[in-house]
Amino acid sequence: MKPIFRLKNLNFTYNEGKTNEYQALVNVSLEIFPEEFVILYGPSGCGKSTLLNVIAGLEVPAPGTAFVYDQDISEMTKREQVEYHRKTVGMVYQSYNLITSLSVLDNVVLPQIFLNRRKRKRDQVGAELLERFGIRKQADKLPSELSGGQQQRIGIARCIINNPDIILADEPVGNLDSVSAKNVLGIFKDLNEREKKTIVLVTHNPEYLSYGDRIFYLKDGIIIKEEINKNKNIEEKKEEEKTKAPTNELQNLMRTYQGLSPEQINILIMPYKAKMFTHHFITNRNAEETKIFEDLMQRYLMESVGQDDFLDILNRPYTEGGVGFDVRTARKISSRVEGIMQMSKFVYQERRQSKNEQGVHEIFPVEEKAVILTKYLLEVCFADYKTKPNEEEVKRLEKAVFERLSEKISKPEMYEIIDRPFKEEGVGLNAKTARSVSEEVELTLILGFGVSQNRKFLDKKREQMYSALDNKQQDATS
Repeated sequence: MKPIFRLKNLNFTYNEGKTNEYQALVNVSLEIFPEEFVILYGPSGCGKSTLLNVIAGLEVPAPGTAFVYDQDISEMTKREQVEYHRKTVGMVYQSYNLITSLSVLDNVVLPQIFLNRRKRKRDQVGAELLERFGIRKQADKLPSELSGGQQQRIGIARCIINNPDIILADEPVGNLDSVSAKNVLGIFKDLNEREKKTIVLVTHNPEYLSYGDRIFYLKDGIIIKEEINKNKNIEEKKEEEKTKAPTNELQNLMRTYQGLSPEQINILIMPYKAKMFTHHFITNRNAEETKIFEDLMQRYLMESVGQDDFLDILNRPYTEGGVGFDVRTARKISSRVEGIMQMSKFVYQERRQSKNEQGVHEIFPVEEKAVILTKYLLEVCFADYKTKPNEEEVKRLEKAVFERLSEKISKPEMYEIIDRPFKEEGVGLNAKTARSVSEEVELTLILGFGVSQNRKFLDKKREQMYSALDNKQQDATS
């Protein structure tokens, strides 16, 4: 089967020749075949949207070539470009890009006007699409009167009204809640499987990788990995309500799915991470508020919402879609969550950021990590206590933290040590504080699962790339 798209050695630089020059794509090559669901995945700024724009013909690579149906996109005439955008590809955007002064129906049928379709015919086709996507009753409303999920469905309807073979979607669910996101992704899945549309979707959220046939992982403008998804559309298993020692459950998950990539493992355990945060911070909210917090926590961990929005939803009343915390509590929880996230990054940092005299990033010893993590625990878990642990108690706590980080003891064993009386070689904390400390450590460890494995993979790829560049430079000078 011949590919639809053939991209070879694509490079793209923003502000070339200026002080703020930035290379967004570096020697990117890939092929996309008919009826595939391809996902371009990576963090913000990795080049995935730029790559999609090249495929769409909105950016011209320099150097590099991009072919669609054996035609060089950069060499298309203006007329060919117009036909390409009208009939071959449809675009879906994160921000919907609807015309706010037009009705829902008029937004959907807009591309038909440029094909000179009669109004009666285009309105009929538009109404059928609105019916299909469950928004027929909203046809005469303005986009601003609809929810984000409804607006994105309008965007998809507009995208496919001219029946293109290819759909390009740039973070199409980035602004949506989890329920709306699932509905929209279900539409893309249906378009791909039933109507045989070729889908190229950009996302930074690993939770959506299960929808793709192939996933291209991007980092710093480079494709670092191509993966064929053998487990496409397998539903995520529901997490058990019972809270056992978290890392034991995660270790079992790792063993069960040994063939999965770090990113896929992270997808499977992300709901569990959110659930553990919820269990740690939510104690006196009703079921609905707890569910909102859990959903919000998962979106925050996925970087779908920023810190300001996270704080706003924590403080927003339940009747307006929030959790309903007062301002002080919302700020405290937001600060605590951010602290755990930063501490998790530190704990899983294998090497020091600064180089030694020999120009080497030294390995970060676990003993030193344990000391710093213990200081953090003393700040957050003893904030409301008038008396703090004495020097000897702190040393024993450091030892327990070190043994937990070194995987010499489990969470229950750590809890038993710090709860045990001081005269019996324990730390001597009361049960409530011991539980708080052990859960804080566990959250720090849980947050790094999947993410840490991926970081090791990226570090290895980066070392290989730098090694290859060094070899080229040596060959050039010899």
